[in-house]
Amino acid sequence: MTLSRNQQIAGAFAARARDYERNAALQADVAEKLAQHLPGSGHRKILEIGCGTGFLTRHLLARYPHGDFLLTDLAPEMVMQCRARYSLANGRAIRFAIMDGEAPDCTERFDLIALSMTLQWFADPLAGLQRLRDLLRPGGTLVFSAPGPGSFPEWRAALEACGLRRGVIEMPQLPGVVERETRKVEYGNAAAFLNALKAIGAATPRAGYDPLPPGSLRAALRKLEQDDGARVSWRIVYGVLCAPDRIRS
Repeated sequence: MTLSRNQQIAGAFAARARDYERNAALQADVAEKLAQHLPGSGHRKILEIGCGTGFLTRHLLARYPHGDFLLTDLAPEMVMQCRARYSLANGRAIRFAIMDGEAPDCTERFDLIALSMTLQWFADPLAGLQRLRDLLRPGGTLVFSAPGPGSFPEWRAALEACGLRRGVIEMPQLPGVVERETRKVEYGNAAAFLNALKAIGAATPRAGYDPLPPGSLRAALRKLEQDDGARVSWRIVYGVLCAPDRIRS
């Protein structure tokens, strides 16, 4: 049986759920920076999409001590990890759910929707953002962080130099971007770059992509090391959308 893309993504993250925090320093840093863009403390009903093990969750709980939280993720194992950390957070109103954030099975409306480093897994990030925006109450806010267009330029260049197709997920220009940054990460060697992505469950390629043969992959990894010493750039964007905004492709 062929797995759907969502099943592949959920399975990849599930397999790494226990080790995720140990290998996701960049994701933790991005969540901390996204927290700087959270609106004031008056928000009551809060939805988090792609909670993972709780990098952004901890900031949401700290910012909104009286919030009513629904924390969701596509991977049941990630929800379980987040629940283990936060279900007993001082008697707070916290619920957990397994949910596809791109097609949320939810009739509630929220004052705040937050997602950090999750949009890249949506088949259509722009349409997914619009569906989430439609879950906002009047005056509500949606905040997000995501890899922006052109992330991993060093890896792209290595593949191109070797005449190989790219499996990198292509992100569109996203609406509501209020800040951009480039984070160049030193992985030590090229194989460690790919292993780091696997360790956080993030090695699932774009839809329709056939993985490279091992020999071709090794050639691209050698080229990356030769040209860039296994330093790879993440181009991160941070966005804020309000309830009345309309998102157009």
